[in-house]
Amino acid sequence: MDAMIITDLLTGRNIRGYYKEYNKTQWFSRDEIENYQLNKLKLLIKHCYCNVPYYTKIMKDGGIDPNNVRDIAYVKQFPILSKEIIKDNYDLFTPINSNNIRGMKTSQTSGTTGSILFKRNDANTRSSVWGSYRRFYDWMGISPGGKVLSYWGGHVINHSYVDSVKKLIANYAQNNIGFDAYDPRDTVIEKIAKTLSKQNVQLIRSYPQALYGLALKLKEKGWTFRVKAILTTSEPLMPQQRSLFKEVFGADTFDQYGCGEIGAIAYECPVHNGLHVTEERVLVEVNSERNLIITDLDNFSMPFIRYWNADEAEVSDLECSCGRKSKVLKSILGRTCDYLIVRDGQRLHWGFFLHLLFDTNIAVNRNFVKFQVVQDSRESLLFRTVSDPLSEDDKKLLTQKISERMGEMKVSFILEQDIENSKSGKYRPVINKLL
Repeated sequence: MDAMIITDLLTGRNIRGYYKEYNKTQWFSRDEIENYQLNKLKLLIKHCYCNVPYYTKIMKDGGIDPNNVRDIAYVKQFPILSKEIIKDNYDLFTPINSNNIRGMKTSQTSGTTGSILFKRNDANTRSSVWGSYRRFYDWMGISPGGKVLSYWGGHVINHSYVDSVKKLIANYAQNNIGFDAYDPRDTVIEKIAKTLSKQNVQLIRSYPQALYGLALKLKEKGWTFRVKAILTTSEPLMPQQRSLFKEVFGADTFDQYGCGEIGAIAYECPVHNGLHVTEERVLVEVNSERNLIITDLDNFSMPFIRYWNADEAEVSDLECSCGRKSKVLKSILGRTCDYLIVRDGQRLHWGFFLHLLFDTNIAVNRNFVKFQVVQDSRESLLFRTVSDPLSEDDKKLLTQKISERMGEMKVSFILEQDIENSKSGKYRPVINKLL
């Protein structure tokens, strides 16, 4: 039986239906895409006006009429929504017709920026998200039922027995083998290598930094493998990581972008020239400061209209040569917390440090696995590394280059056995305590 059918039966979702629909809509013209979005937007706005107290007040106070939605630009009549606004008005985001919304569930976002939100979604939203995700598998050339190796952070607290059983059944149905990225023991690395060698793994899924650390260890042992694709998510993916993954695993990397509040937003196609926005389920705006503003067209249980999620991105001006007309995110620049403050008040993205380490060959020469830069003042930084010891010349060169870019800085270096992930399970290359 098809894994999607099994998953739908277990969860009450309609992933297969959305998958079939999105296989057609991916080839829509721009006019067809916008008409598809408009039909969903009309339903969403009408639902919000009639059933969601927060939006009922916003729309009445702002003169927003659900009967006047003529094009998708009408969404700009709504004010920007933030996590703080939702938390301050949380009860007002509960639909008065909740009993009529199938499969409502509450979960928490990861809290990467330190602000956790308990958000809701419903069976229709989850079906749409996973339908688009299954289409992404087609883009990667992964066949239904193909074996998947997942290398994520494991749960610190165990789920309930029922949830654990459901997860085991889902993993079996999806042919998924999971390994805990929190466990660095050589025995785990050897088990992963054995799995890759013996079990015809088609796809590896992981966070870029976790997989990068694993790939370095495998390369050090002289081990290489052959899979069909690498799927990365949740952290910015750098060119050096793509290159190493190709060398060790023999596969191209396909990146994915989403956020906890909205779910999947954009996926990379085989052309590898950016990430296609899943416009069938979201409206994406980018303001003058490159902040992403997202409207979830599916979620009726907790509507997100023009939601600012603290991520930044660049949108391509060109259509992708794959033939799909959906918008393309040229690059994901990361969260506002991924920046350090320069002495003159400007911001510096964390990618500067990764490029610096590789451009100077220090990352290669010292076998870097991880690094983290911590800023608690405009005059000083703490540079944490999981690597071979840095020489005094290494430290001098890094301090010099950092000071050239940030102004005179005092840089302290500390060698670590490991650098802990955030509570969300994601690796943070920089921590700015000034924000």
